[in-house]
Amino acid sequence: MAAPTSVDLPEPILRVARLAPVPMYLRAIFSRLPESIALDAEIGGSPESLPLAARQLLKLGLLSEQLSLRSAKLVDAPGVRLTVSRSDQSWSPTPEELGRGITYVAQRILESLFAQGESSTLLQSFAFQSSTLATLRTITNFMLQSTDVDQALYVLLSGITSGYSLGFNRAALFVWDPARKAFVGSKAIGPHDDGEAHRIWEAIEVEDKGIEDLIHDYANRNFDTRFQQFVHTIALAPGLNDEVAQALRSPQPLLLRKQHPDNAGLRALQPGAEFVLAALKPHGKTLGLILADNRFNRAPVFPDQLSYLGFFIDQTALVWENLALLKSVEELARVDGLTGIFNRRELEARLDLELARCQRHRRPCSLLIADVDLFKQINDTRGHEAGDDVLKRIGALLREATRADDVIGRFGGDEFVVVMPEAARDQLVPGAQRIGRLAADRGISLSLGGASWPSDCGEPRGLLGTADQSLYRAKHAGRGCACIPGLEPFRFV
Repeated sequence: MAAPTSVDLPEPILRVARLAPVPMYLRAIFSRLPESIALDAEIGGSPESLPLAARQLLKLGLLSEQLSLRSAKLVDAPGVRLTVSRSDQSWSPTPEELGRGITYVAQRILESLFAQGESSTLLQSFAFQSSTLATLRTITNFMLQSTDVDQALYVLLSGITSGYSLGFNRAALFVWDPARKAFVGSKAIGPHDDGEAHRIWEAIEVEDKGIEDLIHDYANRNFDTRFQQFVHTIALAPGLNDEVAQALRSPQPLLLRKQHPDNAGLRALQPGAEFVLAALKPHGKTLGLILADNRFNRAPVFPDQLSYLGFFIDQTALVWENLALLKSVEELARVDGLTGIFNRRELEARLDLELARCQRHRRPCSLLIADVDLFKQINDTRGHEAGDDVLKRIGALLREATRADDVIGRFGGDEFVVVMPEAARDQLVPGAQRIGRLAADRGISLSLGGASWPSDCGEPRGLLGTADQSLYRAKHAGRGCACIPGLEPFRFV
């Protein structure tokens, strides 16, 4: 009897099979079977009540040429009966065996129909290695071809989280900030909560995207960014002998089993029962830290995952270092020579780029304009060197007070701009407070104006003008304060 196509199957069975997540290494195993085998299914009751392993086995029958889903039908008798057969041999899993999971079921199939018990374990290990290495090679090649360091770093995180490769639930990158003496949250990929985790996993299984499609999505930031926005608020300052300090000393990714980490930043992230911290150290220089965990499916981190994570990070850290060097050379022509932040030309180009991207993905973008109060008096009474010193200090404090992905630049004279990609309106007040307080602590009085698209202006190109109007209000409210559309001027407390 010919194997049924998906349209021949009852729709309820087809749906539960399509939604079942199947590890890539098991797909690889069943695609490499030495001889094809057949799967027959009789399902009583609701297909949605099927054990997960049964749904996964049905999906393998749809995906694999070597495991043919020969028949599948709904019957009146309760329960499920699955039969896998080859020549004159067959095996049917009991409910207890299905309850032990798809990996156990796959191993029993191979033991019953093909070889001795230990060979299945070897085959699984080989399949995982083969699939993972091929995917990591694809990802590394993409990074090598990229000229955008930010894009390359998102692809790095995709290699850690993609089910085609290492398959962690979440991954976050923290970059060393000398001014704060901490690793600050820069980029992250992963679900924000349990509901988002299940929505993402179902979408991935139904769409069945290839690794090239997933790389393209991540490289263009086409994913839910709420977890990343949360990571932006986190800083990992190394303690005397906490998890961060241990990871920095470890030559390999460090596997930790702690419900309540010692490091305050890690506690805020609420990692899974097992989590990995890995330092990126090309040529012995620490660039950043990677956190990876399985917070949502609570899967254990197995040795092959840990080993290949170390291999992958070593390779991609070199790519990051090279791209960062290239970026620093290119940006010499893009930065303001006095303050060390972007000049006006580059700032406007980056603003256009971020607004276009946020508009394309229907995400907000906010902007702050800062102006030094009574700057002319500083030049007139203390000289231009004193004025230049104030501008240099503002450039430094803006780097310290803003998020890793914010774009900061000198717009001209004593006016500075902070572009906050994917920051909603409610992040403007905290952002202005951080900048204003830090400036006041250092003896500098600033006026700030802010605005957010689409909350405060109908068109993205109107964002700068709307923020400038807010700055004008702040100046006329007595200086040393900030204005946001719809709010009363507020001082920095």
